[in-house]
Amino acid sequence: MNKFTNLVIRACSGALFISVVTASVLLGAYACAVMLIVVVVWSMLEFYAIVIKDRVRVHKLFGVLSGVFLFTAGFFYVQDIVSGRVFLLLIPLAIVLFISQLYSKDFYSFRAIAYTIVGIVYIALPVTLFVGLMFPHSDGKYTHEILLGFFILLWANDTFAYLTGISFGRHRLFERISPKKSWEGFFGGLICTVLLSLLIAKLLPILPFYHWMAVAVLIVIFGVYGDLIESLLKRNLKVKDSGRFLPGHGGILDRFDSVLPAAPMVFFYLKMFVFQQ
Repeated sequence: MNKFTNLVIRACSGALFISVVTASVLLGAYACAVMLIVVVVWSMLEFYAIVIKDRVRVHKLFGVLSGVFLFTAGFFYVQDIVSGRVFLLLIPLAIVLFISQLYSKDFYSFRAIAYTIVGIVYIALPVTLFVGLMFPHSDGKYTHEILLGFFILLWANDTFAYLTGISFGRHRLFERISPKKSWEGFFGGLICTVLLSLLIAKLLPILPFYHWMAVAVLIVIFGVYGDLIESLLKRNLKVKDSGRFLPGHGGILDRFDSVLPAAPMVFFYLKMFVFQQ
């Protein structure tokens, strides 16, 4: 298969992925929630499949169900459908996880606990914070604008950073972890994404332009760190891709790795400086 064919397959699968995510966001709260739950489940399964290579028998079912519970509880909590006390159920769940290891003959029991919890904190918790972007106001009404703007800026940064990097990249950004990333690609993505945020402010006026610019900067900076964090994980465990979800793109965790640190930081910024109620 030549490079042109690979490029076409990569472009088509990427366009399909973007279309599905965009349609889910625009179709409403429940369609978006289903899409994000799929992301949680699939990404956590890929993560647990990677860390198994470290000779650890991870509690996949416990981790995935806890991740789904966390997201679902957050989704209904922000709409005032359930009380915040529902999150207290995570306490006995965590205790059960530790107690269960007493009956395990696995020599690496505590590593299994650690990897299981890391999967929840690394993937399920950041995706759950998307709920705060779906329901930014205290009235509990769904709005697609922030989430859609988030994804557009994220995808734009990936595209502009890639194009700038392959065209002008000379100085490595973090060669020990990701030899292909360059400072030129980083700044190219940053400049183009911030400029695009000005257009986003016109199309999605839920935020003034200066807040959209701040969101763009957070997405670029922490999106890069998210990519590097997953690269570090795969490099340590000698894995090329997290899975085969999309031809030419790897697994779904590969597609959402930059989201995982960026979403919490955008959530934090908006709750601190925009939607303070």
